[in-house]
Amino acid sequence: MINREYWHDVLRSGAILGLVMALSSIFERYLLLASNLTLGTATMLYLGEAVVACVVFIWLIVRFTRRRRDAGDPRFGFNYSTALSYILLISMLAGVIVGVAGTIFTSAIGYDAYIAGNISRLEEAKTLYEGLGVGANDLVLFDEMVHRIRTAPQPTMLQNVLASFSNYILFGGIPGLIIAGVLSRNPQAPIEEN
Repeated sequence: MINREYWHDVLRSGAILGLVMALSSIFERYLLLASNLTLGTATMLYLGEAVVACVVFIWLIVRFTRRRRDAGDPRFGFNYSTALSYILLISMLAGVIVGVAGTIFTSAIGYDAYIAGNISRLEEAKTLYEGLGVGANDLVLFDEMVHRIRTAPQPTMLQNVLASFSNYILFGGIPGLIIAGVLSRNPQAPIEEN
């Protein structure tokens, strides 16, 4: 028997988590690849936004998992594996949404502009390191990265979704190991009346 209410909750929670993380991902990509900000400013904004996104991601997982736990019958409890599987399911759905959104963003700005943004930031970083006195032999890495970016074929939406899917299994699974332990609860015995 399919528990429709459970799957509806997974889809709703995963979609909300996915939309929030997709907006975060698009903002981060825009900052680094399409904005006119200097590398230093873009990096500081990126780091600040990444910390906020991480806190929001964990907060949403805790909130949704607690709501799922509280919606269940206390007589059956909410064991660790149930909590962890719920967290992984909503994280995987979020990963799919982030992958689709990232592909749409890259298509919207144009793949050539996306590549040019990557190369521009790498060249900016290389210039920064040159100014700090880093030797030419150590800067070959930047040239290799630029070459790889220029010659790499454009990934398909499926490749982007699979990469994001696997990342979000990890992003949700690692804190999920702790969150599931904190939010799990043992079954409660029914109160017997005399």
